[in-house]
Formats: sequence, structure tokens, C-alpha cells
Amino acid sequence: MAEQHAARKELGDILDSKLFRVLSEPVRVEILRCLMVHGRMDVGAVGQRMPQDRSVISRHLGLMQEVGLLNCEKQGRYTYYELNGPFILERLASMLRDIYRYYQGCCPEKLNR
Repeated sequence: MAEQHAARKELGDILDSKLFRVLSEPVRVEILRCLMVHGRMDVGAVGQRMPQDRSVISRHLGLMQEVGLLNCEKQGRYTYYELNGPFILERLASMLRDIYRYYQGCCPEKLNR
């Protein structure tokens, strides 16, 4: 029983990660799309493509960088943001591996359908 509780907590932590919380905000998803399409940008350039104030966009960019979704580089008075592709791919792959491992334990007969 304790083992099930520990497994449930670990799986809950995986599915309730900071990454999912950051991605649950539609504005942040739009910012990701913007950076995917246009590449590296500063806050002002992102702000030109979004209806939110620059201060709101800046806060969202900071949260996204904090969880590892974005890299940032300061050049003079500008800070440029870009996707951290390797982190995103590895983090999602790791989550899928963990979920798959738990699914194998609870429902192995359903994996081969």
C-alpha cells in the first residue's frame, strides 16, 4: 500500500510539474508559438505581435525562462529570448517515459492494443 501511495505521488508530481503549469496559460502558449515562428526576439518584438502590455509579456517570458523553456541573452539594454529546444524535447520525453513506466505497471494488457 505504501508503495502504491509513493508511486501515485511521484506520478502526480510528474503531471503537476511547473512546466505544465506554465503551459496552462494561453498567453504563454501564444508566446511560444511566436518564438517558434519568428525565432529569437526581445520583449518589444514579442509585444508588437501580442495584445498584452510589455510588462505582462515580460513577466510571462521570465516565468517561461525560469522553468527552462526559454534561453535569454542580454545585449546592451535588450534581452533576447529564444526557445530552449533541447530542454523542451528532453523534458517531454522524460515525462513520457515516466508515464509509460507507470502505465506498464497498472495496465500492461492495454499497451499492445
